[in-house]
Amino acid sequence: MISFENINKPNWKYTLLHKYVNPVHNYVFYRHYYVLHAERIPKGEAVVAISNHQNGLSDALGILFAFKKDGRYPVFIARADIFKEEIAAKALRYLRIMPAFRAVDVGKEGLEDNDEIFNKSAQILAEDKGVVGLFPEAGHENCHHLGTFKKGFARIAFSAAERTNFEQKINILPMSNHYSNYFGARNKLVITIGEPFTFEDLYDIYKEHPQRAQKMLADRAREKVKAMMLDIEDKDLYEEYDLIRRAYDKELLKKEGKSLGYFPNFLEADRKIVSALDKLRADEPAKFDKLMSQTKEYNNALMRLHLRDWIFAQKLSWGGFLFRFLQAILLIPFMLYGLLVNFVPFHTSTLVTRRIKDEMLHSSFHFVIGALFAFPLWYIISFVAAWCVTGVWWIALLYLISLPVSLVAYFHSKIIVKKQYNRLRRFRFWFRGNRHYLQAIELRKEIIKTVDRLMKKDK
Repeated sequence: MISFENINKPNWKYTLLHKYVNPVHNYVFYRHYYVLHAERIPKGEAVVAISNHQNGLSDALGILFAFKKDGRYPVFIARADIFKEEIAAKALRYLRIMPAFRAVDVGKEGLEDNDEIFNKSAQILAEDKGVVGLFPEAGHENCHHLGTFKKGFARIAFSAAERTNFEQKINILPMSNHYSNYFGARNKLVITIGEPFTFEDLYDIYKEHPQRAQKMLADRAREKVKAMMLDIEDKDLYEEYDLIRRAYDKELLKKEGKSLGYFPNFLEADRKIVSALDKLRADEPAKFDKLMSQTKEYNNALMRLHLRDWIFAQKLSWGGFLFRFLQAILLIPFMLYGLLVNFVPFHTSTLVTRRIKDEMLHSSFHFVIGALFAFPLWYIISFVAAWCVTGVWWIALLYLISLPVSLVAYFHSKIIVKKQYNRLRRFRFWFRGNRHYLQAIELRKEIIKTVDRLMKKDK
């Protein structure tokens, strides 16, 4: 096994990499990156940072840069199967990531390798008052759902306390992440930091029954994380819940007079909607079942029509349609130019992700391969090539500046053109009086009315 002895020690190479990756992550790859309540991070104290896990390496980066003002670099623990290749293992070690072995991967005998990792983690906390980051679900979910917490982080926390004879404070810092979209670039991400808590009340239980105390701490921590995130508990009804909250969150924010441009407001609205649906399920199961049935039928209608819900929230208007149609036509050249000059780096990471079955890891590879390496390298090559061809440095510089601008223009133009295509389909369905289209309109009206009454009642 690779040595992790000095993994938390200062390293100027890592510091330089951090300074490079930070702005690319916060301002380039993500359109908006929010950190809520960074002041809650305990200064100069041992911290076990835990979070929900939904989006591969992106989750770890979200936590890492949330500690920017704190000044410490967390050491992360990730599942050991990603350390199988020697090159990957060395790269992850360099990035301050240690492996956690799971019985499903190495069998019960292989779990002994965790002792070294857990002991090192406890040392970082107890002796260095550092930060250890973990995802207690021990695997990422592919949706807004919180899985069961494993006891690994609790074992580390208790071991750290034991190293100090249970005298030093060990903080558990609950965190959560929420994405506007898991895939692609120029999305939005909000990291919420909860109130740190300690667990001295479990020390006596731990001394007599370690497993029981670890389970109690894991359950306690899970409730803290759950309280900050969007957790749709019932996976069987996930699509219905998800469709309702996406259809109604803007409506709710408008009624509450809150900004649609501030993404954390959407997290708050979505949590309120899901909570209200859970309450309806408990109090009035018949009404809940009817709402779920209508939503499922509405979702089936959307799939038949190949339309998204957002288009039904907009009013039909010939003037608006013609304006947006003209806008889409004018943007097509910009979209094509952005695609053409960025084609090579844009598809470099795609060549890799095509071989990866787990879609929730795709965003991580697009960020690392594309945003951090392929695009910067391609832009340098393009600048040099343009200078050689034209022989004029300022023309090459203007071309270089146009590359990232054209990439952003491509993303936004693509969205506008795709939306206009959907509006065109919608007008065709409306003009022909398509029965599935008319059915979808009526179903959505009934769903919105029901949720509207539900939210008013829930106030």
